[in-house]
Amino acid sequence: MYNYNASHKVVLVIIVVIWAVVHFSQRDDEGLYYDNGQIKRTGEIVNYLNEGEWIWYYQNGSIHIKGVFIHGKREGVWVRYNKKGKIISKTTYRNDMLNGLCVEYNALGVEIKRQIYINDKLKKPDR
Repeated sequence: MYNYNASHKVVLVIIVVIWAVVHFSQRDDEGLYYDNGQIKRTGEIVNYLNEGEWIWYYQNGSIHIKGVFIHGKREGVWVRYNKKGKIISKTTYRNDMLNGLCVEYNALGVEIKRQIYINDKLKKPDR
């Protein structure tokens, strides 16, 4: 009589599991570098949430955006820069919402707009 041996299925399942673990564990690093080798961003992920200081870079290596996450939410002052390294905006976040002063600058670094937000809503000027 014929005796069926399923050991090849077990080996195949083990190979697929190993492949999946290796493949998906490396996905975090996909897209972290531009074609020229320059890093796109730095930052830490803790329990699947962005945590601590994060920095995004332009392809030329200069900083694009810098800010802090606490438990996956933007906190504090976030700064955006143009490709030449000049600050173009500073925005204040609390609990991932605009809260506080937001300032925009022109290409020369001169302040051009100043606004205050409360819970993502622009505060109306006092009259």
